[in-house]
Amino acid sequence: MRHGNWLASGALLALGIFLLSGNAATSADDDAKKTIKAAQKDIVDLAKDVESGKIDPKRAAAIRKKYEDLQDVMTVFKPRGKVGLGVGPVAEFDGIEIKLRNLRRGALSKAALDKESADLIKMAYVNLAAAEIVEHYAPAKKNKEGKSAKEWKQHTADWKKASKEFVDAVKKKNPAAVKKAAGSIDEACVSCHNDFKE
Repeated sequence: MRHGNWLASGALLALGIFLLSGNAATSADDDAKKTIKAAQKDIVDLAKDVESGKIDPKRAAAIRKKYEDLQDVMTVFKPRGKVGLGVGPVAEFDGIEIKLRNLRRGALSKAALDKESADLIKMAYVNLAAAEIVEHYAPAKKNKEGKSAKEWKQHTADWKKASKEFVDAVKKKNPAAVKKAAGSIDEACVSCHNDFKE
């Protein structure tokens, strides 16, 4: 009988530990989502400043200091279903990164560009704001591939340039130029990811 009580007590203790660890994981997930949402709000607010021509590098640097993990900022490019910001109507694959890749693969029709232009311009300013912040994550020393802050800042400069070209192309309603600029943004991002794999 005592053995049965001991087993029952052990099972209850194990269940309690399991439930507590589950609650801790849920709490950590909730905290991570709050951090990501706060980062997205900061990026969107900075994007409004960028759109109005008021780019304050000190504000971008201050935002960088709030988020030690670069992924908190980069999550903005994921689909809404993966806690990203999303672009356009809510859909399964509505992430900014996916949108840029799709635009790179094929030019929009004039009618589609007219319909999507407001969302695309908003997306481009989010890109510009994110690039302003990401620039401040430049590494302090060379990585194992021999890449340093110099390459990091070149990639962010290319990213900003391409994003500005994207805004101009959308405003001019030029599908071919939109496709080209989307490709340039994607290339800047891929090059940075290749150079800084960590």
